This record gives sequence, C-alpha cells and structure tokens, in this order.
Amino acid sequence: MLKFMRKYAKSYLIKIIFGVIIIVFIFYFGAGSIRDKDTVVAQVGDFDISHTEYWETYNKVIQSLGPARDKMDDKLMADLKEKILYDLINKYILLAEAKKLGVTVSDMEFAEFIGGNEAFKKDGKFDKDLYVAVLRQNKIDPEQFEKSQRTMLLMGKVTSIIMDTGVALTDADIWAGYVREKGKVDLVYSRFDPSSYKDKVAVSDKELSDVYEKEKDRFRGESTCRLKYIVIDDKSSLRDDAVYMDLLKSKDIEAYARLKGLKVTDTGNVTQAELLKTYKGLKIETWLKDLRKGDVSLPVRDTDRSYIFQLVDREEGKPMEKSTALASIRNRLAGEKAKEMARLAAEDAIKRGPAGSKTQTGFIMRTVPAIPKLGAIPQGDLDLLGLTKEKPLYGKPVEIGGDYYIFSFAGEKQPDREEWEKDKDGFTRYYAARSKQEFLKSFVQESRKAMSEKGKIKILKNPKEL
Repeated sequence: MLKFMRKYAKSYLIKIIFGVIIIVFIFYFGAGSIRDKDTVVAQVGDFDISHTEYWETYNKVIQSLGPARDKMDDKLMADLKEKILYDLINKYILLAEAKKLGVTVSDMEFAEFIGGNEAFKKDGKFDKDLYVAVLRQNKIDPEQFEKSQRTMLLMGKVTSIIMDTGVALTDADIWAGYVREKGKVDLVYSRFDPSSYKDKVAVSDKELSDVYEKEKDRFRGESTCRLKYIVIDDKSSLRDDAVYMDLLKSKDIEAYARLKGLKVTDTGNVTQAELLKTYKGLKIETWLKDLRKGDVSLPVRDTDRSYIFQLVDREEGKPMEKSTALASIRNRLAGEKAKEMARLAAEDAIKRGPAGSKTQTGFIMRTVPAIPKLGAIPQGDLDLLGLTKEKPLYGKPVEIGGDYYIFSFAGEKQPDREEWEKDKDGFTRYYAARSKQEFLKSFVQESRKAMSEKGKIKILKNPKEL
C-alpha cells in the first residue's frame, strides 16, 4: 500500500482516496459505542449525543494526532473540542436523513459485511467463535460492536445517495476546476502593521483601573498543586472508564490502588509549568483547572496507556505587584487598540483604494496554503487565491502573522493546454469525486442551518467547557 501511495502521490487518484478518508474520518469516527443513557451534550432531532460518546470520540481523535497534539495550544484544543461536537452533530444529521428517506441496513447486508471481514475468517469462511474471540481480545462488546458497524454501514448508504444527487458537471466546469488547481495567480498587497499605530493610541488611567479591578485576581504568581495518579496500560485487565467510575465513588486512590495492585505516583507540590514539562502530551492545562481538592480526573489516554489523576492539594499563587500588573495591562490594551486601528485602516483602504507600500507576490499556485514571505493564509480566506480580472479585489482585510493585508489581482497564468489534454481524463474523475464531496458538505451545512432554525438541533453544553 505504501509503495502504491508513493508511486501515485501526485496523481488525481490518490487525491480521491484521501478525500474519501477525510469523509470517513469526519462522519464515522464518532460511531463508537452506544451506551445506556448518560448526560446529553446535544440533541439532533430524535437523537441524543451523550457525554460518553463525545469523550470517546475526543480521545480517539487525540490519539490519532500522535506527536502533533503536543504542539496544540489552548485555543487549538478549544477549537478541536468544538469541531468534534459539530462533526458528531453532522453524523446525526445524516442519520436523521436516512430515517427520513427510509434507508436501512438489512440483516443480510450486515451478515455479508461481517462475513467478508478477513479478521473473522477461518479457512476462508466466517467463524463465529473466532469473531467473538477477536472482539474479546480487543475488549469490545459484540452487541455494541454490531450496533456501531450497522451505524457505519447506514452512514455509508445515505452518504452515497446524497452524493449521487449532486449537480452534473459540464466541460467548462471541469476546465475551470483545473485552472483553480493548476493555474497561478499574481497578487498585489498592502501591509498594515499594528506596531506603526502604537504611538497614535492612548490608554487612560480609568481604562487601566477598570481592567485591573476586573482582572486583578489573574495577576498572581503561579499556583502549585499536588497530584497522585495511577497508570493503566493496554495489557491490564482493568478498563480505564470502569476504574474512573470506581474512584468517583471511593475518592481514595491509595486504597483503590492497593486493592487492584496498581502503583500510585505522588508528584509532590509542583507548579503547573513543571507538570506540563514532566507530563508533556497529557494536556494537563485543559483539565487541571476544573479539579477541586479530592476530585478525580477523567482517564487521560496516551498511546498505549491511561492516566487517572487525583488532586490532593492546591495553593494559589501570591498576588503580583500592582505596578507590574498595570504595566502589563497598559501594554496589552495599547497593542489591542493599535491592532484595531490597523484593521480599520485596511478596511478604509479597500473602500477608498489601496494606500501605502504595494508589493507583488509573484506567480503562486492557486492552491497554496501560504504566501511566500508572508505566512499561512487563514482557512476562511483561501478564496483570495481565486481573484480574477473580473473579480480583482478581495473584500476584507486578511490577518497574517499579526499584521493586516489587503489583496488585489495583478495577473494570472493558465495551465498548459497540452498538459491539460494529458490530465483531462484523470482530473475529470478526481474533480467529479471532489464535487460530490463538496455537495455532501453543503447538504449537511444547509440541513444543520434549517434544523437549527426549527429548534431541532440543541447544544446543551458548550463544547469548550466539556
């Protein structure tokens, strides 16, 4: 498989495969186990998204990120939590559509699906004993497994039905898509640097005083805390969720560990910075702040093991000197005001015509994620690469690296026609597949908007607080 992927890494076929993988990830990752009723975090029509399902999906996603999760800051983690909840909502929007259309998975279809899995075959045939043994070895309940697999099959059927109803493509549509993929654009931009506006802003004593009164509790030295924890690896017969439930009842991690033959580690009194350094990758900052003395954390999963912590003690940091706090606030407010002035100046330049220095990007691919010498383009502003002679000005400032930019069209290079003739068949198949995926995405977004307006989607818990 790896050899195949390397060989065709630049082909349109491999792009289709990755497109399918993305859809599978978004819509099937949350298919997890369906358990008895617990706290509901959101409702989609007749379906409930439980706290358990949310956290199972969250942990699977975190594990799938590997080392990349260590580079995620608080904002990225909060955004990820929100995305996971909305992906689960999207899943149930599709299940609601399947119900509306009367789409089901028959017993025969399911039997053929399970029977076709090589992991459950012995001598080329499905073997029930082997099926049960494989699930037991992986600590999977057969009933829950079958429910989740039926859900996955149902998702596949309704997704295919929706995608197949997408709009038919003309030759002009496909060529336009090829231009966006293979064409190049030259952009003119003007930069608006917030630092150049700092000497034009003023922060009054009243502003400083008001902010200080609201935030003075934040201006403290670093708090210290003492934690105890146990580790459950994948070789243990214990399940981390069951251990967590037991500890919620007993609240005595030492006694429980002795009973189960587990080792308890005591961190002693340490700062959060020390904890982050020692237990890098466990994202302590995302859950430690919510623990109270004696509380037990949810299982924190890290590759082949789970950690469960108990907060033994916490000591808040000492208050910072007021003059130091005021200096910090003044600098922050001045920066915020300067940034706002830069943004407004950029907006004004779009209305009145660009002012200040202008620079050209040179010809760049219309699919690049970043502009050379500037930086990554925000996800919501990738459309600026689609500027044309007919649509020459991007209608809003773009923030890149803390500065604001305005962009306009300077020129373009269309793909080579001979290259197009060679690529035409392969690109047509790829573009048709991608268009179907975009239609599916659009369908889900429109359905979510309509259901939300009718009160059929309710978010009961803020995902950033989960």
